Amino acid sequence: MLLTRAFLLLGFVSVIPVASKKRIISVQQIRPRSKTMQLALDPSVKSYLSHTSASNIANLSLSPWTYIDSYNSSRLPQKILQANCSTFGCLNLQGRGEDATLQVKPIKYQVLVLYRTLKKRNNNKKGKKQNKYIFMLGTEEITVGCTCVRPTVIPQE
Repeated sequence: MLLTRAFLLLGFVSVIPVASKKRIISVQQIRPRSKTMQLALDPSVKSYLSHTSASNIANLSLSPWTYIDSYNSSRLPQKILQANCSTFGCLNLQGRGEDATLQVKPIKYQVLVLYRTLKKRNNNKKGKKQNKYIFMLGTEEITVGCTCVRPTVIPQE
């Protein structure tokens, strides 16, 4: 189980776009016998989907969407793009308005994130408090796109 979590965590961290400097992060699992792991963020790994190609896909869809930045300074990655559906109904094939027989629904996806929290310690020889950041593994649900679906009809008796 611990090995599986380590692979998931390493897979997640390898796709984080970072600055040109190589950064090292210590991650500690919050459990009774937890261990601290050193993770190196590789700056050469880039996101395989650029903003331009992602927006082209969104504009070609019958349920178009735009992207909104979700920013959290204590989260890695700090910036996550969230899709925002542009219409309530799906566009017709001719591109002249919305089709009322279909509805637009967001496509949700759960991603792994690291949350940075401050941990104060008294390990200094002079008795001064030292600040130390720890990273906790968590998940966030994000909207990655929009799709067309048939409306839900609930029959009444």
